[in-house]
Amino acid sequence: MNTLYPVFLKLTGKKCIVAGGGRVAMNKVEKLLESKADVTVVSPSLTEDLEELALRNSFHILRREFRKRDLKDAFLIISATDCKETNRRIANEAWEAGILCNVADDPALCNFYVPSVYQTGDLKIAVSTNGKSPAAAKKIKEELSLIYGPEIADVLESLGVLRKKLEKKVSGSRERGKILSDLIREYTFASTGRKDTEKIGKLKEEIERWSS
Repeated sequence: MNTLYPVFLKLTGKKCIVAGGGRVAMNKVEKLLESKADVTVVSPSLTEDLEELALRNSFHILRREFRKRDLKDAFLIISATDCKETNRRIANEAWEAGILCNVADDPALCNFYVPSVYQTGDLKIAVSTNGKSPAAAKKIKEELSLIYGPEIADVLESLGVLRKKLEKKVSGSRERGKILSDLIREYTFASTGRKDTEKIGKLKEEIERWSS
C-alpha cells in the first residue's frame, strides 16, 4: 500500500543542495532550477554538461566534498554521489537537522521521493510507484502525454481568468464553486485536443460567455 502523502513544494528562493556532480546530479539541478530554487552543488568535480549548465544558469558551486555545515539554512538536499557511504552519511546528517532528503537510487534513505512528472501548461501530474519502479513511473508519465494534450493548457488558463472574474461578480464561494463545477461537468479533459476538439471548443465558448 502506498501511504505517501502527495504534495507540491514551493521552492522559489529556497536553499536546495545537490551533492554530486554527475549525470544524475545534472538532472536534479535542472528540475530544481525550473522550480526557481536557490541551488548549491557540492562536488569536487562536475561533468562537462553540468559545467555548461552552470554557465547558462545562476547557481552556487562548492568544488569539494560535502560537509555537514553545508546544510545550514537548507530546505532540502538531494544526494547523488557515486559513493553509498557518503550518501548514507549525508542522509543521516540531514535527518538529524530535520531537512528533507532524497538519495538517488536508494529509497530507504529518502524521506521524500522525486516523482515522475507530466506537465503541460499549468497542468502537472506527479506519478509515484512508492519507490518500487521509476521505470514504470516514467512509462505512465509518457502515457499521460497521450491522454492529456497540450490544448488543455489553454482551457485551464481560461478557467483561471473566469475564476478571478467570478470572485468579483458572485459573492458566495459555494455559488462560485457550483458555477465552475457545472461548467465542466459534461466535459472529459482526457480527450482534450484529441477526440473531443468540438466539445472543448464549446467549453471555451461557455467560459468566454461567463467571463464577459
